Amino acid sequence: MNKTLIGKENWLFLQNDSCREMEIHNDDYCNVSPNFYKKYEKYKEKVILVVFPNKPFMYKQYLPDGYDLKYRKPFDIYAKYFDNHIIDGYDLLKDEENVFYKTDTHINNKGSLVIYYHFIDKINELFALNIPKQVYELKKIECESLVEMNLAIGDLTWLSNLGDQSLSCIHDTFYEIVDNPQLYTKYIFKDNTDIVLFKYDDNILVDETLLYSNKILEWHMLSKYILFKNNNKNTENKTVVFFYDSFLCSSMQLYINLFTNVYFVKSIFNPKIIDLINPDYVFEFRCERFLF
Repeated sequence: MNKTLIGKENWLFLQNDSCREMEIHNDDYCNVSPNFYKKYEKYKEKVILVVFPNKPFMYKQYLPDGYDLKYRKPFDIYAKYFDNHIIDGYDLLKDEENVFYKTDTHINNKGSLVIYYHFIDKINELFALNIPKQVYELKKIECESLVEMNLAIGDLTWLSNLGDQSLSCIHDTFYEIVDNPQLYTKYIFKDNTDIVLFKYDDNILVDETLLYSNKILEWHMLSKYILFKNNNKNTENKTVVFFYDSFLCSSMQLYINLFTNVYFVKSIFNPKIIDLINPDYVFEFRCERFLF
């Protein structure tokens, strides 16, 4: 079954995914577990949940005729529980232009920077921190296809998602963060690498960084390992854990130097990892369709 939905003006969307995001917004479907909150209860005061919006809800005007996306029941449930410990990406981005790719499921770097700026404001206010908010320059790059960027983007044009459909145009816009290049698909593990790859095994962390000498940080590494970085200078002297999904991959570099000890875990919130690391704060970045 085709996963790419072809919309108006060459906009592409994800359909037939297991999270049923179209049904969530169009049919008021809700897949939130009644006990979702229990894993957070012990840690709630040091957690912030950052929710990236679903692309079809953001750009519903480009969907084919017949859709009426207006519901957000899963988000509403999470928002009620987290109260002021949640950041609503939709609310931040709804009046911004060009913050998602046309031919990929994900937010672009322009949108990611909006999220980053509000994240810094939020943690400074909520936790009485004093983290400087660095303003970054964006370079706009027009490309015939996002695939040519070699950054693992343009997923809605891939044959695995497109299926038996054909596209007349796959032109898109890429926004490069000029003064802070991304880690995912770019960072190379050298002998003096400052990023560690920890394998989480039987409730211990095992350093396997040396297995990837001269390798580029790719998806299978993010999926298999916990990324760790120690920042010795000019950072807030705290230990933090970031839980994340693919929406944060291209902008991890914005967050990795903010605190003394930073862990990135490509997973939903995991209490066992929290208990092992015992961080000061926990930040979970999750796409709205993964609120279950």
